[in-house]
Amino acid sequence: MTLTEILVLFFAGAAAGGLNALAGGGGFITLPALIWAGSPPILANTGGTIAVWPGLIAALYAYRRNLRSERHPLKSYIVVVVCGSALGAALLLFTTNHFFMALLPWLMLFATTLFLGGRRITDALSAQRGNEAPFPPVLVRLFLFLIAVYGGYFGGGMGIMTLAVLTLIGMRDIHEMNALKTLLVTIINGIGVIIFVATGKVPWAHGLVMTAGCILGGFAAGHYVQKVDQAKVRIAISSLAVGMTLYFFWNAYR
Repeated sequence: MTLTEILVLFFAGAAAGGLNALAGGGGFITLPALIWAGSPPILANTGGTIAVWPGLIAALYAYRRNLRSERHPLKSYIVVVVCGSALGAALLLFTTNHFFMALLPWLMLFATTLFLGGRRITDALSAQRGNEAPFPPVLVRLFLFLIAVYGGYFGGGMGIMTLAVLTLIGMRDIHEMNALKTLLVTIINGIGVIIFVATGKVPWAHGLVMTAGCILGGFAAGHYVQKVDQAKVRIAISSLAVGMTLYFFWNAYR
C-alpha cells in the first residue's frame, strides 16, 4: 500500500467508527474506500464489516452506563439478531451485492421515515393499546431479525434502522437508544466477522489499517456524543438519515 492509501483507509475508518457510534451507516464509507484501495466488492464488504467491529466495541464500552438490561429483554433480542446475522452473512457468501444495492434507497427511506415519525406513531399506538406495550413484542423481534439479516449481508444504514425500531417500541432517551443500538449492531457484525474470517473472506492488509481508524473514531464519538444535548443529537441523526437517503436515491436513479 502507498502512504496515500494508508491515510485514506485510516481516516475513512475513523469517520466510519464515529458514524456507527452516532447513528450507524459506517459501511457507506468503508465499502467505497476499500474498493478504491483495490479490494474486490465482496471482500470490500466483508473487510468493512471486520474493520468497524472493534470500533463498535469501543463505542459500546463508552456507552456502557446507558445500557439498562432491566428495561429490555436483551437475551431475547440477542438470540434474534444472532440468528438473523448468521443467515445474512451466509447469503453474502453465495450471492452478490446488486440486489441489496438496488433496494438500499427504499430501506433508507423506510428507516428515516420511522425515525422522524416514530414518536408520533408510538404515541398513537400507546393511546390505542392503553397500558400495553406500544408495539407487539413479536413484531419488534421480527423487525430486529430482518435488520440482522440485512446487517449480516450488507449493513449500510443498519444503525438508523435499529434506532427506528427502538423509537417504535417507546424509547425516548436518545443516549439509551444509542447504547442499545450499539450493542445489537456489535453482535450482528460480530457474527459476520466470525463467518467471514472462518471462510477466508478478508482483505487483511487494507482491513487492519481501517480497523485502527475505526477504534479511534468509535471510542471518541461514543464518549463525547453523550455530552451533547439530546435534542441536538436527534437533529444530527435526522439530518444524517435524510442526507443519506437522498444520496442513495440519487446514486441509484441518476
